[in-house]
Parts: sequence; structure tokens; C-alpha cells
Amino acid sequence: MWAFLVIIVFVLSCAKNESRQEIKNIKKPTVITTYTLSSQSVQLYYQTKGYFEAFKDVLLKPDIPGRVVELYVEEGSFVKQGQPLLRIDPSEYENTLRQLQAQLAQARVSYENQKALVERRRVLFERDLIAREEYENALAQLRVQEEVINSINAQIANVKLQLSKTILRAPFSGYIAQRFVSLGDYLTTQTQAFRLVSLNPIRVVSQIPQELVSFARLGALVDVEVDGVGVFKGSIIFISPVADQNRLITLKAKLENRENLLKPGMFAMVSFPTERTLAFAVPERALVLKGTKKIVWKVEKDNRVVPVEVQVLKQEKGMAYIKGPLQEGDRIALENASILIEGAEVEIKQ
Repeated sequence: MWAFLVIIVFVLSCAKNESRQEIKNIKKPTVITTYTLSSQSVQLYYQTKGYFEAFKDVLLKPDIPGRVVELYVEEGSFVKQGQPLLRIDPSEYENTLRQLQAQLAQARVSYENQKALVERRRVLFERDLIAREEYENALAQLRVQEEVINSINAQIANVKLQLSKTILRAPFSGYIAQRFVSLGDYLTTQTQAFRLVSLNPIRVVSQIPQELVSFARLGALVDVEVDGVGVFKGSIIFISPVADQNRLITLKAKLENRENLLKPGMFAMVSFPTERTLAFAVPERALVLKGTKKIVWKVEKDNRVVPVEVQVLKQEKGMAYIKGPLQEGDRIALENASILIEGAEVEIKQ
């Protein structure tokens, strides 16, 4: 019996000591540092996904049919405007050109002979030795010979044009993104030979909701962040005059891409400037997640803390820009903010 009573007394004594220790711990102030709030004007941004596209991106096809006899470039090559890319067998056009040139030489001889004949007939006609009709017939034949020469010259010009098209050239400077043909392939005018793209400058395509369209203006700067590459500045060059079925407005921004780091088809995050507003800039470590809400601990005059729910407008460079029921000059907890509880007494470290 006595032993049982001793055990009960011992347990009660331990519980009392633990309770006293807890009270002592609760009453002990938590040491913190503070940050004094001051408002400032903040530029807000709307973030949306975007993708890059080239200003010039074309599939090149030959202007004439024929078999490929020479290839001058490989995939990935940089080519300048006018540079040869491939050559189609020119032998058919060269043969036609030689035949027309021979016909032209013969026609010129016939023309000169007829011209001499006309001159003789003119002299005879002026002396009344031949009839006018005979002279005019000779003159008409001269005009026919002249038309023959003109016709052959036109055919030669056309064949030379066709001959020049046996070499497919780059219409602008850029990179060979794809090559679809090989040496010996027979090409038609519908055969895709190369994909040629320009990389600098480049543009990023994104969309914004219709309620933000009032902030969109040509020339406005946007921030474009690409994972693994970096952050770039672009300027808006296109605002769609219509919305899509989701009531989104398409924007296009131009970026310099001198190092060719940005490629068509790559994705990016585009930050589009909207309104300016007043907000409190605080170090990010002052923010505490409480459930699904973000709070800061406001230090009251009695050195006790109360939670204040805030709206985070944006975060950058270690600072968060917040709005909430706070005032200029309020102090919020920084160091040890994550371990505070409502009503806790704090000791501010200087």
C-alpha cells in the first residue's frame, strides 16, 4: 500500500515539474530580427508560356524538274543569300540552247541576204525597172526574217533562264535546318529539297487574356526566360486584331539572337508588363506558409507577434512584393519567423 502511494506521489511530482518546464519554455521570448515596412511602386507582370518561331522559315523546292547532280551544303550549314544549294542536270537545256544558237546564226544569215535583196529591189524600183509589188514583197520577207530572229532570241532567253534555275540558291541568309534530297534523286517542282530558317532576330509567340489587352502596346518590352539558356529582353511587334475561341489575344515579340542560342520551337516563359501598384517589399524569408495561405508575423507594441495574411504580387532577387492589412513602419519578423506561434513573446535582436 505504501509503495503504491509513493509511486503516485512520484508520478504527480514529475508531471508537475514537466508542466512547470513547459510554462517556463512558453514564457521564454523567441529571439528574432525584424524588418520595417515601407511601400514602393512596383511593376506587375503577367506570366504566360510562349514558343519561338523564325521570321523566315521556308521549304525550298526546285523551279524545274530534273536529277540532282551536285549537292553543295549539308544540314546545319549557314548559307548566305544567293549561295548555291544544289544543281540539277543541265544537259537537256544546254543541248536546246546550242540548237537555238545554231538556228539563230542561220536566221541572221538569211536576214542579211534578204536585206541585201531589198536594197537591190529598192534601187530598181526607184528607177522604174520593177513594179512596186515586187519591191514590197521583198520588204515583207525581210520583216519575216526579222521576226524569226526575234522569236529565236526569245527562245534562247527562256532556255537560259531555265538553265539558271538548274542551280537552286538560298533566297536569304540562314541555316539549313533539314535536307530532304540526296545525290541522284529526281526532283519535280513539288519536291521539298531543303528547310531554310533565319535565327537572328527571332520572335516569341504568346497569349494573354482579353482583360489585359488594354496593357498591350507595340514596342512594349517583355522578359523572356528560357530554361538552361537565360533571360532575354524582347519588344512587342504584333498584337492580334482578333481573339481565339478561348478569348486569348496572340502577341509576338522580337528578340536579338546574335549567339543563336534561341531556336524555333523552343519554349519560354514570357513576362508581360501590366499595371504599376504600391506594395511592400520584404525579404522572402519573412514569408511563412500556413496551410494554403502565406503570412508574415507582425510585431505588436508589446513585443508579441500576430499573423497577417498577405498576397504575394511577385518575387524576384530574394525579395517578395506583398499586399495586406499592413501599414508603413510596421515591423515584421525575419529570423526565426518559421517557428513563431500566434501571441508568442519575442525578443528583438539588435
